[in-house]
Amino acid sequence: MSKNPLRSFIQPVILRRLCDKPKLSNKPSNTPRPPKDPPDEGYKPTSVDHNGIDVPPFVRPSSFRQFSGPDEKLGPGAGKALPYKNPTYFGYHRFSFMELTSTAVELRDERRLDGGLQAAIEADEETECGEAQLETMKKLEGECDAILSNQAKKIQQAEEKCLQEMSEEELKEWCKKKEEDIKKKEQEKKEANSSPKEKKIQDMSEEELKAWCQKKEEDIKKKEQEKEKKIQDMSEEELKAWCQKKEEDIKKKEQQKKDEETKACAEKPKCEGDENKKD
Repeated sequence: MSKNPLRSFIQPVILRRLCDKPKLSNKPSNTPRPPKDPPDEGYKPTSVDHNGIDVPPFVRPSSFRQFSGPDEKLGPGAGKALPYKNPTYFGYHRFSFMELTSTAVELRDERRLDGGLQAAIEADEETECGEAQLETMKKLEGECDAILSNQAKKIQQAEEKCLQEMSEEELKEWCKKKEEDIKKKEQEKKEANSSPKEKKIQDMSEEELKAWCQKKEEDIKKKEQEKEKKIQDMSEEELKAWCQKKEEDIKKKEQQKKDEETKACAEKPKCEGDENKKD
């Protein structure tokens, strides 16, 4: 085979064309670029006045540039519903990177000081979630109460129907059972109220019993003193009426004692006569 004399010249040209990268054009593009100039002196905004940018609460508003208005076009095809989903890129200025890094460092230091816990932002989110959960719990409680009330009504209606269908004897037995249950409950309540006091007195030591008795004596003395004060403050007519009542009470007590003694004396000879008969 005859060698091609031009092969040595053609081969390097082809390789160059295959390996060379396409050259970029020096012409300026028609797409608008965001202004990257630094903000003016004293630029300290309190909020980002643009509808297409959602700024998290821990990011400073000074990280974004000044906008001409809330409806300013950020970039070609940039928006939440547009092909380029990161419109915030077109809202930065020349020193935005430094602002964002400084905020990140501050958050990191705060987290280290808190022992590795999240910043207060997440705590706020948790409180909001907790409030929402409380509201849902309240709604569920209301629904449960409504269901329980409906069930109770149905049970009452069923009991009323059963009572209407009962005979007289069955109704009497049912009423007796209800009365017994009510009495048992009342007795249990009384025992529950009275038993703790008795147990306390029984479980007291000698010193505690002495102190308890002293308190009781003091209370009795106070009551007597109060009565004496009331008697001293009475008028003559009130004193006379009070004395008459006291005399009547004393006479009644003496008469009751006499009646009891007479009954005892009347019963003694009968018992003696019965014993003599037995002998």
